[in-house]
Amino acid sequence: MSPSPARATHLRTDIQGLRAVAVVTVVLGHLGLGPLTGGFVGVDVFFVVSGFLITQLMLREVARTGGLSLTDFYARRARRILPAASLVLVASAVASALWLGPLRAPEAFVDVVWAAAFAANVRFAERGTDYFAQDLSPSPVQHYWSLAVEEQFYVVWPLLLLAVVLLARSRHRARAAGPGQPAQPVPLGALAGVLVVVAAVSLAWSAHRTGEAPTAAYFSSLTRAWELALGALGAVAVAAWPARRTLPRAVVEPLALAGLAAVGWACLRLTPATPFPGTAALVPVLGTLAVLLAGATATRSVVDRALSLRALQLLGGWSYSIYLWHWPLVVIPSVHVGRALTLGEKLALAGLTLLLAALTTRLVEDPVRRARGLALPWRGLVLYPTTLALVVSSAVAAGAYVQRTQGEGGRGAAITLPDDWRHELGTDDPATALVRASARASREGRAVPRRLSPPLTRLLDSTADLAGCDYRDDTLRELCPRGDQDAERTVVLLGDSHARHWIPALEPVAEQAGYRAYYLAKPQCVPWLVTSLRGGTEEPFTACDDFKRWALEQVERLQPDLVVVSSSPGTSRGVLVDGEVVDDPEETARAVRRGTTALLERLDAAAGRTVLLADVPILADDPGPCLSSRPRSLRACLTHERPDHRAAAAAQVRAADAVGVGSVRTRQWFCAGDDCPAVVGSTVPYRDGGHVTTQYAEQLARPLGVSLGLLRRRSSRSAPGRRRCSATGRRGGPAPAAP
Repeated sequence: MSPSPARATHLRTDIQGLRAVAVVTVVLGHLGLGPLTGGFVGVDVFFVVSGFLITQLMLREVARTGGLSLTDFYARRARRILPAASLVLVASAVASALWLGPLRAPEAFVDVVWAAAFAANVRFAERGTDYFAQDLSPSPVQHYWSLAVEEQFYVVWPLLLLAVVLLARSRHRARAAGPGQPAQPVPLGALAGVLVVVAAVSLAWSAHRTGEAPTAAYFSSLTRAWELALGALGAVAVAAWPARRTLPRAVVEPLALAGLAAVGWACLRLTPATPFPGTAALVPVLGTLAVLLAGATATRSVVDRALSLRALQLLGGWSYSIYLWHWPLVVIPSVHVGRALTLGEKLALAGLTLLLAALTTRLVEDPVRRARGLALPWRGLVLYPTTLALVVSSAVAAGAYVQRTQGEGGRGAAITLPDDWRHELGTDDPATALVRASARASREGRAVPRRLSPPLTRLLDSTADLAGCDYRDDTLRELCPRGDQDAERTVVLLGDSHARHWIPALEPVAEQAGYRAYYLAKPQCVPWLVTSLRGGTEEPFTACDDFKRWALEQVERLQPDLVVVSSSPGTSRGVLVDGEVVDDPEETARAVRRGTTALLERLDAAAGRTVLLADVPILADDPGPCLSSRPRSLRACLTHERPDHRAAAAAQVRAADAVGVGSVRTRQWFCAGDDCPAVVGSTVPYRDGGHVTTQYAEQLARPLGVSLGLLRRRSSRSAPGRRRCSATGRRGGPAPAAP
């Protein structure tokens, strides 16, 4: 959203009130206050209002001067947008350094830089951010995505408008017979035609993309352009009317009331599970447009009078700063305290938001906008590089502060194996032994090792390299051979993100054992032959089904020597059975078991061997935030596996046994008994509560290779209590193992 433009000749108090309504719905929705499950549509209201007002300004300039000065336009945008936006970004960087800790702060600093460059929407779409999942600790500057969408639209729309004006001018001159010809009119018809095309194409793409990739669609300027374009189309329509045309009250009143009712209905009835923007956004967008058009007449409606109330005028004047401040004040405190905010805390933060917004409007927004020293266009344009440099330097300085003061772990030494570890720890697998030693050290209250791997400031970035085959892109249908690319034997890893985190372990094994490797891993897409639901909705995850069909076709074409399947159980979200949504836990589990069996049977028919790599434990508590809180000892971060997941992982193994394919249990590499240590040796095994860090996966390369039958077990005497992990299927023993 953008701040109010300079006042037009006619003061539209209804628009200021509409902006107040929009920002209140956004803030209350994000704070979870009241019944506004669709409070996020306030942003859509802002888009329409912005397109309407900015286009009105440009049309007036064209009517007055016959052209449009792009330097003046972007200088005005800079004076209005950048000062407050940059102030909040700098404040967010400082607050993140002080209160988010080494785990979350580094990512926030990167987000701040993207936001300063008006590319936040690209950043969050690429990360696959779920705007509604506040329990996943969203970025404190995530709301800057809407500013990015607006500014990207205003890179293109003024150029299109100017091109239409210049083309119309050239045609007008060509038709002119000489002096005395009438002045060239503003080409409203041509502009309306351009906007209709832009809106239609963008809306169609929005509807398609929302169903295919909802997160990318939510943040995309291409799926949102139609909202701003409809606002601009409203401005063109108003410009075509006689000045302040009077319409019958019987027309204006229903139009305004219906428009405001549509916005209210969207705020109350839409939810985060609604596919959005898509066609659902038509309700608040058309409602806002109706209010704007009704208010453009000389007939004052009840809605116009209501929106002109003094309180709404005040909030509307602060709305830009309210929007900027509210989100960091929601996110940073909740992450810092590590729990949901209480009602009292939420109300206090709402009050603080209003205070900061009032001060920012009075001391920053208004003075800069009115500053005579910035009246010249080139001085306004200088604000772009100046504020960008200020924000980037602040983020870099904040990052250096966090690295210097919070980058280390604790004060302890790395946990090591005792001399007689085989006898003392009851296993001859060093990876299992180190887990048992680390669990024991945690119970004894050992200090957190000083040098952790990965460092806490890099923990969230510890993800496997996909080497060009990132199947989060729903359209990607390529294979990226890895491992020993000259080898004749092949191994395929198939699954979701819980397969992806094994790539750093399997890659060196494939190279050493002489296997060409293919990693077919799509996050949030369990491979079992069952249609799962897209997260948070009752919509089928069709992109996942398409990927599974393609991946199975590749396996059947490759006829690999070994297929390794690894995935989360897939029972935490509902599934679709015979076209009906099934969300009962027991029915879902039965459907997933059938899908698991069907997949393993199909793979076993296509591959030399099929091995189920059982899922890693899903922890009851994410160890990262605990470690970043700088605990006195490892005991504070000792956790356990979620019981429901332990049962689901065991069901995976039983399904493999029933089909007759091999299976490898993984729990012993992460937990000892009921205890799952947050640090193994000096390595943090989990990047979150369920995904393995790259560094720890690399440490498990040899035990994984041995368990899969790809590497030979190093000679050692047997140890009591040792559990053998079988990777042998019914179609024969393991392939020849590398030394």
